[in-house]
Amino acid sequence: MSSINRIRDVTLYASPTTAKRHEPIILDLRFSLDGHIRDVFTKERWLDAYEHNDNLFRIKYAISIKKSSLLAKNIVEPITLVRKASIYWSRDPTMQPYPPEKKVWIMVIADQDSTLPKDEDEARSLLFDVYKRIEVIPSMLGKGKHSIFAEVSAEWGRHVYTEPETVNARSNEVTVEII
Repeated sequence: MSSINRIRDVTLYASPTTAKRHEPIILDLRFSLDGHIRDVFTKERWLDAYEHNDNLFRIKYAISIKKSSLLAKNIVEPITLVRKASIYWSRDPTMQPYPPEKKVWIMVIADQDSTLPKDEDEARSLLFDVYKRIEVIPSMLGKGKHSIFAEVSAEWGRHVYTEPETVNARSNEVTVEII
């Protein structure tokens, strides 16, 4: 079991890579949070947390899209994404046949949508795998070629199963041209 938390596979794509001043550029950003926090997010830990009245896990992702230069400047307003896992006692009769004391489950709230994951892997994916589409207005960059990258961070508080932490990472650079 890994004890280090990290943001991995931070990839940024631009489409189109050449645009006129009035045409938007779409950036697709993907990354995953991996390590201890992902490993400990299990049914057994949910039950333990529920028994200790630790019923809400909240993780905040911060995304900055920057232009590569001596002073890396934000080219869009910083983006904050909040994902939550609400741990609750399930009365769902279709839930897998666990002993009655293990009918604790979670609801994941991500991007204003709530989801009841079918298993632990889906719950971890909903909380710790991020995809964000960002629209950039070329006039914010000016004419010419520009290298753009993303800085991302993830932050959460103390819980029965983890300590508070903040982790950071940087994406690859993509080159866009404004004509």
